[in-house]
Amino acid sequence: MKKLIYGMALSLPVFLLWFCTSSTTVKTNDTKKEAISSVIKDAHKNMAVLELFTSQGCSSCPPADKLIGSYTSKANVIPLSFHVDYWDRLGWKDPFSSREYSDRQRMYASALKSNVYTPQLVINGQEAMIGSDANKLSAVLQKVFSATPAAALSIKKAEEHDGKINISFDVSGTVNNSLLNIAILENKITTQVKAGENGGATLTDYNVVRVFKTINQFDEGENNFAIDLPVSLDQKNRTLVLYLQKKDSRKITTADKMEF
Repeated sequence: MKKLIYGMALSLPVFLLWFCTSSTTVKTNDTKKEAISSVIKDAHKNMAVLELFTSQGCSSCPPADKLIGSYTSKANVIPLSFHVDYWDRLGWKDPFSSREYSDRQRMYASALKSNVYTPQLVINGQEAMIGSDANKLSAVLQKVFSATPAAALSIKKAEEHDGKINISFDVSGTVNNSLLNIAILENKITTQVKAGENGGATLTDYNVVRVFKTINQFDEGENNFAIDLPVSLDQKNRTLVLYLQKKDSRKITTADKMEF
């Protein structure tokens, strides 16, 4: 694996490292939507949220994207692909990239005292690793699943109305000092890349984050929120994800998902 190391200091106390190598959820009808969250997880087992920081402009990212894709239908695992924007100036502008997602990765780098690179995978906000390392990911997931859940979250309803998604959910357990992350995902996207390190390749990305919002205050028990929904998202290719995260340690304590 080749590494391109740039000596440019970031606003946070990390340096940017770019790794570069050559190297189902079943759709249901409306009467079953409220049951989806219960069939994709074991309530007695801890949840694992996999946040992959990736880019279509990075030649070492497709193996990590593929690995994440293999976990999209696994029980108690919720992968999310955050496409960063710092590769955009190097030949190919990733259509799903966002400065907000690059900033989120830098936040983790500061909290975990790690570097910033692609592909980088952060598991439950606590451990950073190279996103294509299947063996390490499997080992970390075993450790996550062996822990007792400290909190619980269950999405009860997700309804689209007038360009918004109205969300109803319950939370319980140790939820003090926590924030709520809301992500709307595009489940599977295929892109023909015309330039950059992956120029000429057709790439498939999974669970691409298209909307991300953080709520700093919520109640224990039942909650209701509404957020804007992009009109471009296909109703047959989108998923809602909610997850709680500690404000201080950045540890993710619980999560749930629902197609809508």
